[in-house]
Amino acid sequence: AALPAAGRALDETDNIRLIADEYSRGWGHITTRQNIQFHFVQVERVPDLLTELADAGLTTREACGNSVRNITWCPMAGVSATELFDVTPYSEATTRYLLRHPLSSSLPRKFKIAFEGCTDEDHALLGMHDLGYRAQIKDGKRGFRVVIGGGTSIMVKSAQTVHEFLPASEIFNVAEAVVRVFHKFGDYKHKQANRLKFLIKSLGWERFLEEYHTALADFRAK
Repeated sequence: AALPAAGRALDETDNIRLIADEYSRGWGHITTRQNIQFHFVQVERVPDLLTELADAGLTTREACGNSVRNITWCPMAGVSATELFDVTPYSEATTRYLLRHPLSSSLPRKFKIAFEGCTDEDHALLGMHDLGYRAQIKDGKRGFRVVIGGGTSIMVKSAQTVHEFLPASEIFNVAEAVVRVFHKFGDYKHKQANRLKFLIKSLGWERFLEEYHTALADFRAK
């Protein structure tokens, strides 16, 4: 791989640039979920590329593949005049909870989560996510309306509501329960039909809810 100028230490930005030059086309694509993709990498060179990334303190784990993807939230969070509260800390906390989670990298397919705090518009597009949290306030306490099972592409489907109001302290429990059900019952064989929405369709909404609430109760009891 290309080396930096003599006497200058590499930082993460340098490594990304040099790896892009050496293994790809000189640039990367920044995704919606804030990952960097390198295209047209030769298969036989992937081990060397992964080694260089690791040496730079970077990883591809959970950046793509059958994993819980980076969590997104309302781009107006913290500055919107219509938000009930800033969802940023809840989004970041859920990210930390699920990062390196035992099941996060061994799911049937990708799993996407988003948070929205505004009352006038759903900027985060929760309806197209596997799991979505929309800010609510009830009796002066913060919480979320929770939706599950949305998606685009094949079989476009809007996420369905599972909790009209969930206390903010329960967001990890819900994420854990949904991930557990997806891991246990999801289709690991058919890539074109193994998102969470397909599992819900195959089980039926009532059966899915039964499995979800069972997983939620089991996790709460621990």
